[in-house]
Amino acid sequence: MAFSSETRVPIMPDHPQAHILIIDDTPLNIEILLGILEGDYALSFATSGAKALKLLAKGIKPDLILLDVMMPDMDGFAVCAALKADPATRDIPVIFVTAKTDALSEIRALKAGGVDFIHKPVNQALVRARVQLHLELERRARALAHSLAETQRLHDELLVLNQAMEQSPTSIIITDATGNIHYVNPYFSLLTGYSADEVQGRNPRFLKSGLTSPEIYVDLWAHLSQGEPWKGELINRRKNGEVYWEEAYIGPVWDAAGRISHFVAVKLNVTDRILTRERLIHMASHDVLTDLPNRGLFAERLQQALELAMRNATKLALLFIDLDQFKPINDTWGHRVGDLLLRAVAESMKQRLRAADTIGRLGGDEFVVLLTDLAGPDGALRVAEELRQALAQPFVIEGHALSISASIGIALYPDHGANAEDLTRHADAAMYRAKQGGRNRLDLFTPAP
Repeated sequence: MAFSSETRVPIMPDHPQAHILIIDDTPLNIEILLGILEGDYALSFATSGAKALKLLAKGIKPDLILLDVMMPDMDGFAVCAALKADPATRDIPVIFVTAKTDALSEIRALKAGGVDFIHKPVNQALVRARVQLHLELERRARALAHSLAETQRLHDELLVLNQAMEQSPTSIIITDATGNIHYVNPYFSLLTGYSADEVQGRNPRFLKSGLTSPEIYVDLWAHLSQGEPWKGELINRRKNGEVYWEEAYIGPVWDAAGRISHFVAVKLNVTDRILTRERLIHMASHDVLTDLPNRGLFAERLQQALELAMRNATKLALLFIDLDQFKPINDTWGHRVGDLLLRAVAESMKQRLRAADTIGRLGGDEFVVLLTDLAGPDGALRVAEELRQALAQPFVIEGHALSISASIGIALYPDHGANAEDLTRHADAAMYRAKQGGRNRLDLFTPAP
């Protein structure tokens, strides 16, 4: 090998072999070590401690250093101390190569940070064995450090995931493959009222309210049994009996053998959203003041009742009710009292109707009643008379005894019309005739001769 007293690095940065740096001020010693190690390792050398430190400062980091002790400008102990003081090089194993064989020198070498020492003149087999040993120890140390770092990383990830589940504003349940609960997070307990100890080992079916459609559970298990996740809405019951709605995502967890080992359910409490949606639907179809069906909902129920009456060949009646003397009360006592009176009127009429019947408010002081499954006009007249008498009684509103009455028009299906439009028109006409006839009376629609 051609040799120069200058430092040289006969390797490429991406050399696949372990890199060994030889530091010695004697060219012959360097030549001997190069001859022993070349072919098996990537080799570089420096002829002084100062040159070696400059070389390392350029970013070259060998896997192992063979370091001479006795050098004129900077001895091996000083070089090793400098290496161990630098975070970039402190982990590089250093083997001292020295002619000193006294115990004090060897102890000093080890205290300086060396991992081993080789006596000069060097033995070829010993050099190769010691180099191989410490490279393997270093490799294992790096592997162990990497494993520990990876373990720590996984531990940190698990810690974050655990904290995420513990602090999640969603309910999280983990079950085994048979569906028995292994874990619930704190929000589950907050939402359901069940502690983690109370549910441990139980199947989540104890949460069922009986209000979720059976078809939903069939679909849920059809997905999970095929290893597919399921997403849907469930209606469950808290420990105190209250019902709540959940948007649930349930998915399988697979083990290394490809078998389902667990199921994870993440559930979002959507009770407020569902109740708000139901309230909006209710508000869109009911009178704000009396909470009775409004004109639109009443028309739907009338059409449904007509279709059922046609199919079963039964009778129904439509009653139009207009309050008498309501405007003077509104003008005298104000809209607040008038509104309270309208609510009392609505409640009084509801109490005198069957559950199958429908009462609605068209607006102002106009109400409408649908009576179904009648045998004939007598039934409709009897109910209408009960309503008239009830509304003729004084209503006590905020300490005031208020007297009103009602004019009621009646139209029968199929006698006075075969559709909603005809029945509505004829019941309205009968109501106006009752009002024109003196008020506080009934009128059964009579077709014009």
